[in-house]
Amino acid sequence: MSQRPHINSFGAVVQEIFSGIQGEGVLVGMRQIFLRFHGCQLRCRYCDTPASRLAPPAQCAIEREAGSREFVYADNPRTVADILDVMRALQMDFPHHSVSLTGGEPLLHGAFLDALLPAMSTIRLPVYLETNGVLADELAALAMPPDYIAMDIKLPSATGGEAMWDAHAAFLAIALEQLTRLPGEVTRRLQVKMVFGEESLPEIEYAAHLIAAIRGDIPCVLQPVTLRGDGPASPSPAVVLEARRRASVYLSQVRVIPQTHVLLGQR
Repeated sequence: MSQRPHINSFGAVVQEIFSGIQGEGVLVGMRQIFLRFHGCQLRCRYCDTPASRLAPPAQCAIEREAGSREFVYADNPRTVADILDVMRALQMDFPHHSVSLTGGEPLLHGAFLDALLPAMSTIRLPVYLETNGVLADELAALAMPPDYIAMDIKLPSATGGEAMWDAHAAFLAIALEQLTRLPGEVTRRLQVKMVFGEESLPEIEYAAHLIAAIRGDIPCVLQPVTLRGDGPASPSPAVVLEARRRASVYLSQVRVIPQTHVLLGQR
């Protein structure tokens, strides 16, 4: 099992807590409270939160009012009680669909999540876990599953050539097992996302085959990489259409969704 950094008896290191619009995946457009944990064990070419790989921040940025984009700063680490107080205040400002646990990689904070997830019932919001989809043991170890799991599949073209197919397959199987413990159809609670570029077509086809071997009706979101500075270019319209065609050979629910929060100027 992978080591869980940035956790101690007092809480977890958090980068920010704020209210915003979910810009990725099948819940795109929903208003959420975002709890961004610090730390990630991967080094992806397409990373849009590079601060997660830097030294742990001494302070956490906390939005004053939902949507205000005015922040105050509080010392890290943050306790469960600290975090719930902020979420209650943001929820009073504006109704939210759910709480997004994001990062970085939230499952690096598994011991803290075991304390946080049961306590989340006091704010009456579902929990939406955004994860890089490789820490299967950490997911299996959670005493309480989240309400939603948004799992990435990191294509080798995104990770400098490193293939993580076996880790992703193991994670997906555990995610299905975890979510079957909750009421309702599992495919409404689970999704797989792939960020892709111009060179990713064979990898998308392989990934779709891998997903289908486990369950072919899991929603799959293909996300064209967003051009940032001198980073990888977004794929051409022809490549986007071909990516969807190849994935749809194996999977029944394939969507192409860009990073809409970037288009909207949201965090």
